[in-house]
Amino acid sequence: FDSTVRHQLGLDLMDRGYWKVVAPHEVAHQWWGHAVGFSSYRDQWMSEGFADFSASLFLQMAYAKDPKQYLNFWKDERELLTEKNKEGFRAIDVGPLIMGYRLNNSKAGFNIARDLIYPKGAYILHMVRMMMSSNKTGDDNFKATMQDFVRTYSGRAATTEDFKAMVEKHMTQEMDLDGNHRMDWFFNEYVYGTALPSYKLDYSFDKDANGDVLFSFKVTQSGVDDKFRMIVPIYLELLDGRTISLGRARMVGNTTVEQKVPVHGLKTAPKRALVNYNYDVLAEK
Repeated sequence: FDSTVRHQLGLDLMDRGYWKVVAPHEVAHQWWGHAVGFSSYRDQWMSEGFADFSASLFLQMAYAKDPKQYLNFWKDERELLTEKNKEGFRAIDVGPLIMGYRLNNSKAGFNIARDLIYPKGAYILHMVRMMMSSNKTGDDNFKATMQDFVRTYSGRAATTEDFKAMVEKHMTQEMDLDGNHRMDWFFNEYVYGTALPSYKLDYSFDKDANGDVLFSFKVTQSGVDDKFRMIVPIYLELLDGRTISLGRARMVGNTTVEQKVPVHGLKTAPKRALVNYNYDVLAEK
């Protein structure tokens, strides 16, 4: 359907990226929901969320020459979670993912479950991917995790805890924020909880003694409790339009991290610095 036909059929509300990803989303269910099932309504977020995430991979590959298509997908997903419905509720605030379609009710609205488990489930897998990625190995570790998950649970119904254990099996040292080789911190925040942090980045560029760019930054995490932990990515947008990953800051609670980083080999100041450029962390604007 083109936009005119969609309008005639009253489908305008589904225009937020839906028509670009509905086909890859449904195709992805051959893995998420069919090959690997879900054990109960508490685990259904994996089927729908993982299919939504898979659709984002389609956008990233099919529209490689227009990366805004991929970034706009995550922008739309975040808006689905954080915009108030006609009842005055944001899906992300009503309850955790594992409540599934039980979150729908006459008080909070009957859109809550759909606007929660699809985008937030996708975001959780996206965040795992971003945390596992590195400049040296790219997505190798994440791919190994998901392939292992499919091999292990193919033809079976997986639980949320099964997926958590698989992530812990392949997690990087950087992800071990509690020092116990477990991902409790992350799952408690985003799967079993309703946390949503905010980030602010202040920065400046100077030169060090070698003439290299000296990047001074202050990143602030707010809107969370004292136990909230996150690895927050920082990027530099260069003058040639490329955006490179500089590193990640470990944040705990409502806090600020300040640091000066020499960018070896870079003689010209970048265009700007950004936090969370790839929507690496589900956060407020």
